[in-house]
Amino acid sequence: MSDTITAAGLRILERGHANLLSSVNSEIDRHIACFYRDAAFLADTISNVAGRTLTKDGAAVLIATTSHLRLIEERLILRGFDLEHLRTIGRYVALDAKDTLARLTFGGWPDEDRFRVVIGNVIRQAIHNSGNRYVIAFGEMVALLCADDRTDAAVHLEQLWNSLLAQYHFSLYCAYSLHDFISESELNAVFQICAEHSLTIPAETRL
Repeated sequence: MSDTITAAGLRILERGHANLLSSVNSEIDRHIACFYRDAAFLADTISNVAGRTLTKDGAAVLIATTSHLRLIEERLILRGFDLEHLRTIGRYVALDAKDTLARLTFGGWPDEDRFRVVIGNVIRQAIHNSGNRYVIAFGEMVALLCADDRTDAAVHLEQLWNSLLAQYHFSLYCAYSLHDFISESELNAVFQICAEHSLTIPAETRL
């Protein structure tokens, strides 16, 4: 990949744009794209969002890479959350993004029926276990597709998520590393991905 990115594109992703807001109303902005440079910052952000939800007796569903799950869970534990207990009562679900993506793809393409079974059931159960309170989900499956330069598949998976968001009341946070979008052609993929979200958060913006 190229080592350069357009200055305009970098400003959009790092500092925001007139219509890329830096604050989140989760009741309105339910599909949120977060860009980041540093994994520790990402873990801080998602652990804060998940922690606020768990404190209010809601549920959190994390579908992340192994390394990011470890960082997020370390922070939640430091904040006093008993993750094993929350897992037992179904208010905390942690899934490996790579393994989960493999379960819902067919021929390398996200399959709608498999998505509905694999992801839909997880979200529906989390809503039930939270007593129909608030549920947040965090996903990195699309980011894995983007990292493999599979933009069409990534956009399709975002659309499947949007269908699920239309069916159930929850919020979805998606995370993308800026290191995966460093050429002009890859910047075009960013705009396609952002178009599937209700809100885009510039890199290293605290939530």
